Amino acid sequence: MARRYTQRVQRALPSRLDSLTGLRFFAALLVVFHHFSNFASLPVIWRYTGFGATGVTFFFVLSGFVLTWSFVPNDTPGRFYWRRFARIWPLHAVTTLLALPVFYSWRDTPYDWTAIGLSFALFHAWVPTATTYFAGNPASWSLSCEMFFYALHPLFVRTTLALRGAALAICAAAVVAAVFVVVRWSPDWWPDRIVGWLLYISPLFRLGEFLLGVLLAAALRRGFRVPFGVLPWSIAVAAWFHLEYVFAPDHFPAEARILVAQGTYVVLPLLYAAVIAAAAQLDFDNARSWLRARPMVLLGQWSYALYLVHATIIYAFIDAIGVRSYAPIQNLGWLCVIVALSVAASAALYTAVEHPIEQRLRQYQKRWLAQRSGPSPAPSPSLPGSN
Repeated sequence: MARRYTQRVQRALPSRLDSLTGLRFFAALLVVFHHFSNFASLPVIWRYTGFGATGVTFFFVLSGFVLTWSFVPNDTPGRFYWRRFARIWPLHAVTTLLALPVFYSWRDTPYDWTAIGLSFALFHAWVPTATTYFAGNPASWSLSCEMFFYALHPLFVRTTLALRGAALAICAAAVVAAVFVVVRWSPDWWPDRIVGWLLYISPLFRLGEFLLGVLLAAALRRGFRVPFGVLPWSIAVAAWFHLEYVFAPDHFPAEARILVAQGTYVVLPLLYAAVIAAAAQLDFDNARSWLRARPMVLLGQWSYALYLVHATIIYAFIDAIGVRSYAPIQNLGWLCVIVALSVAASAALYTAVEHPIEQRLRQYQKRWLAQRSGPSPAPSPSLPGSN
């Protein structure tokens, strides 16, 4: 049954979802703003810069969506794992080498080669110690989570795609409930150091966001559609940020502020899922979408490199000239400089490293498969690669 269903829906899928590619850039930019706040404060939005860390939440939901949406029935786990390795690891290795001098030599920080080795192997997020899960290139902790998600995805994707709408809704509700239970009561169960790792870094905890993306893709393949468009859902995201970072701290009692902060762990993944679905629906309907414009698609293609290289650039500036004092005009200028340098570096890394190495590794896989057992599986729809 699952096989017949996946074969039927695959023929009906649009070949490209470029609006999702454009969205990726804005998620990466959120993370850039978050880390820039360690270098210089920004006028007006300084109270909101913490939300930039939730760009990773967007990427985890998007990852589950993309991998499930692009699934083809005759794929195998081995082929899938190789494509994910080709997509993720080469650029990770290069940007980690670029990051080591900035985060170690320039700061007179001793090299912890055990932790760095774990980071190269993408196992470091499993260790609840900051010097380990932020080892090498600190941004790569999220890739350690992604590798865990990739390992699991082939084990449940066919079963998930065979579920009907009601079952998908029940699964999504169960995921959200499980996340909230962990968030609500983990401070009572564990010391602060473990709770900090658990609720931000832990691959097991972040799996919930990935699963929401998987379930969303399965639901859209079943015909589910979200109401409203990208802009209303993005405004809802901004409204929640304002509630958490400004309104609640200024107007709510302590217990209500805690509840809002804990609610963010389930509200934001759901809101980001709605944004993703709304953007995908633009492409389903072949509707006008500025997110599909060529410049946006390019920026989205560079977003993985932007995510991996921007912190190295920011902290290189911190090492060289120190943290900037509060000067609104000058700091906006610094932001423009940092963003421009980061985008330029990401474009260069995508062009010289990420794309050509990924294509070469994929061609190697195709030749190997052709020699062993005939052609490789039908190409997946052209979708943004996940982080």
